[in-house]
Amino acid sequence: MGYPLKYTTGALMLLLTFGSLPAAQADTPADLPETVADGQDPEQHEPARQAIESDPAHGETTAQAEKSDLQAAEAAEAAEAAEAAEAAKIIADYQSAIDRREALAGPFDPELSELTFALGKTLQRQNRLKEAIQAFRHAMYVNRVNNGVYSLSQEPMLRGIINTHIQLGLISEAAEAYQKLLWLHRKTYGTDDPRILPLLDEIGQWHLRAYNARGHRDDIYHLNVAHGVYNRALAITAQQHGEDHRSMTGLLYNSAMTDYYLDRHQKKYANSWENTDLLSERFQQARWVADDPFLSKNYFQNGRRANARMIDILEQDPSASAADKATGYIKTGDWFMLFNLTGPAIDNYQKAYRVLQQTNDTALIAALLGEPKMLPRPIDSAIMETESVLTAQTTSTERSSEQQETPMPDITEIVTSPSIPAAYVMLAVNISEKGQPRKITTLSVSPEGGDGLERRARKTIIDTKFRPRFDNGQPVPTEALPVKVLIQ
Repeated sequence: MGYPLKYTTGALMLLLTFGSLPAAQADTPADLPETVADGQDPEQHEPARQAIESDPAHGETTAQAEKSDLQAAEAAEAAEAAEAAEAAKIIADYQSAIDRREALAGPFDPELSELTFALGKTLQRQNRLKEAIQAFRHAMYVNRVNNGVYSLSQEPMLRGIINTHIQLGLISEAAEAYQKLLWLHRKTYGTDDPRILPLLDEIGQWHLRAYNARGHRDDIYHLNVAHGVYNRALAITAQQHGEDHRSMTGLLYNSAMTDYYLDRHQKKYANSWENTDLLSERFQQARWVADDPFLSKNYFQNGRRANARMIDILEQDPSASAADKATGYIKTGDWFMLFNLTGPAIDNYQKAYRVLQQTNDTALIAALLGEPKMLPRPIDSAIMETESVLTAQTTSTERSSEQQETPMPDITEIVTSPSIPAAYVMLAVNISEKGQPRKITTLSVSPEGGDGLERRARKTIIDTKFRPRFDNGQPVPTEALPVKVLIQ
């Protein structure tokens, strides 16, 4: 029973999975066989082993197993080859249909946009990514000729370009495509129309994940854009629904998370604000969302105020459920924990626990506070829906039901892409009642003997903060939490 929690930091992605663990290797003497560590003498089994291996039936069974494995591998290869052949045929059919349509109706026939877009999606699925981008761009060009420069019918093509750039690891290009998509929405609906709110929130979340995936000095650009879009989204929401409307809460939390990353960036790169010419060049496209690109730098206070507003809105809203309020307290506790303020964090967690007790929902209590959670959690503004609270623990691509159906690209796709294999280290980690990693035991490393993999994995865990497990309203330590660290 359990669920995974994914978190990306630099070139590392951590996957928390809860369940049974093999015995910790650190508890087994390294210079003795495992059977000796279990208190048994390996030599006492030697006669039985020799008898088994000398039995003809044993050799026959082994041969049959090897033959079965070979047949399974051959079947998998044949299926893969058949799939590739089918995909090649589909691509050739699309290209032939495009050629015929262009010869019949000319290069700007509206149907060509649909055919070329479908070709791009097929190329993308086959990992022919550069060709896919060309197809998406051509489809968008034909679409603009027919429907106009500002038509939102270009959105599927732009999203195809965004996703493909992310798969290629071209994050700056993906960010530029997002800006074009936002430009289209603003041209269609207006700068302050509430219909652009889902896209603003999506862009803000994506930029925070993009920063969190790398966090280099010049990645301050991502934080500036996130800061700007959340300020704009909050202003539009307040104008539309009022300052105390519950739709403000998710935006306030993501704004507070942006302040956390800005604070962390300032401490890591003390002089990151000096090259204003370079920053201004990168901020040109996003200038409308950030009137203060170099900000006030008092990020902790800004974030604390945003969290306090979120809690105040929830406490004053008679329609807010106990689960809604508890989730707000937990979010605030997580935020304080990121700043190493254990006291305020535990206080908020305990408030959440007391509120949840009123629901008598033991499954919800267990999901939110029954196991350690790695921080920062996946970013999801839809924090006030109980169902979203549960699913947000398992994936960073879950989205609000009010947002568009197109899945938001996740920066972790760069790590998990089939074209970029990742090594991994499986660890067992003890988590203290204050959410600090303690004893770290290596369970396995893949590939074996990978240069520096164990060291990198351990450093990543040491630098990671956790929400502690709670039992009967009190934080308690957890032993041997399984953590899988994927290393690019």
